[in-house]
Amino acid sequence: MLSVRAFVAIAVLALLSPQVARPVAAGGIVVPNPGVQDRVLEEVSVSSENGEGLGASTAATPSVASSGMKMVRKALRPKLVDIKLDDSKVNGGAVGSTGSRPESGIKDLPPDAVAVDVRLDYEVPDTNIPGTTVMPDTLIACKSFLVHHDSVDPYDGKIQRFRDLGSNADIDRRGGEDVVASNVNIIAIEPLPGMPDVHHMHLHVCDDDSSSWKRHRRSFEDTFDPTNDERGVTPAKGKKPLYCAPPSWDPGSGCHGTAWTFLPGQHGVLFPEGVGMKIGDGPLDLRRLILEVHYDKANNYPHRRDQSGIRLWTTPRDDAIVHRAGVFSVADPFARLPQSLPPGEKEVTYDTFCPPGCTKRFETPMHVFASMTHAHLRARHVLTSVGTPDANGAVPVDGWRSVVNDDGSGTATGHFSHEDQKFVPVDFTLNAGDSLKTTCVYDTEPMEEPIPFGPATTQEMCMQVFLYWPKQYTFLCGYYGDQAYWCGDAEMFVPKDGSDRRDHGERCYVGGGVGGAGQSCDDRNKELGFEPKDAPDKDEKIKFLTR
Repeated sequence: MLSVRAFVAIAVLALLSPQVARPVAAGGIVVPNPGVQDRVLEEVSVSSENGEGLGASTAATPSVASSGMKMVRKALRPKLVDIKLDDSKVNGGAVGSTGSRPESGIKDLPPDAVAVDVRLDYEVPDTNIPGTTVMPDTLIACKSFLVHHDSVDPYDGKIQRFRDLGSNADIDRRGGEDVVASNVNIIAIEPLPGMPDVHHMHLHVCDDDSSSWKRHRRSFEDTFDPTNDERGVTPAKGKKPLYCAPPSWDPGSGCHGTAWTFLPGQHGVLFPEGVGMKIGDGPLDLRRLILEVHYDKANNYPHRRDQSGIRLWTTPRDDAIVHRAGVFSVADPFARLPQSLPPGEKEVTYDTFCPPGCTKRFETPMHVFASMTHAHLRARHVLTSVGTPDANGAVPVDGWRSVVNDDGSGTATGHFSHEDQKFVPVDFTLNAGDSLKTTCVYDTEPMEEPIPFGPATTQEMCMQVFLYWPKQYTFLCGYYGDQAYWCGDAEMFVPKDGSDRRDHGERCYVGGGVGGAGQSCDDRNKELGFEPKDAPDKDEKIKFLTR
């Protein structure tokens, strides 16, 4: 029987960033070179399914050059596009660098860009058969990939690559997929959702000795995946899918976050000039990856072949990546908020925080250039603000400044749609000691029972994800429980005490407007005859970070 925590891990949409081993002094920082300029990029849209009719909205403006260790920039923005993929685009091409350049919805993609695809080739099992999955409508598929430059033999000439699967040499060669890249500099990322009900995709980044990476070289318990020679011809198929808890949330898995996450409605992103990721074997590089694909309504698609995945657009120009991009997830990354949303209310508000106690650990400012929100069906607005605390640790009421706009227009409404969860351009700097407040507003009028927070679509979530530079270690910051905040890795915490508890603690309320002045959600639920829940970390022994 799965524990509650394990079940939450299966479907939770928490969003993390790539793995990085903590450098001795700089936290993975790439210091800007004097004279390097960052281009302002524009948001664009696709007016037809074939990608024609692209239009730009803004012009380029150079940044001020950096001087020494001081980083100075202006309006650094990503290029965002509306991708409308049809089956021919999704299912065409092989894993790895494509022989001919495939179509892309990304405007102004450099002419030398080469696609490197990390994609499943998978036949959906019949989940209507009892025991196939925990729930017939939910299927999680995971697959390991080893991404490397075409000049590298990642196995040092060894034939028996997959020894963990058995002692038979024939079997040892089956399983993990090689993804061969002719270029290693990633300048853009484009999602390739195959089936219509792909709920999300995570691209997990793992260590060389990761137990999860070894485990997910196969997709099914009862069969081995096709050999590399058969890739693209024969999909992985079987009757019993291998159980997959998202590796980055599995203690001891050897995986430490995600390089990318796809959500419904997401666009492709061309990184700002000079910003990106790299394929390689360094501490900041992408090498051993696990692609996780969550299928919703899987029971409607028995035996359907799917090739969902993530496309990495690469360039041969080594100077294309001056700053490493990072992913930063805040608010309630693991869907653990304790107070359920009272039913029958037009407006229920939940404020959550990434507190100063975590951000003070930053070793450099985060320059944020894109944002994506996530919640579920009852959410109507998600808005994040940043504030700098005063000497007492509190942010003045008028000290919060909105940093996330729903459409990049400058109107900070935070409008949210579950079917349109995409990266939008933002431009702000998060400094050490700042606080981030994410406010989620829900409409529960049609409901008759409280709505808890959790992974199911019928439950709720409240989170914000940022793309930023330069990459550093802290990539997760937000609610864990009554004792702690997440801060850094999925098993890293700072205590919830002092001004962090007093001024940056979560609050759920009905009515009363901004600031939590209304009736608490727990009190309202009690009036309605529903008992409150305990904090998820009750009686848990937590080891806090030290510095």
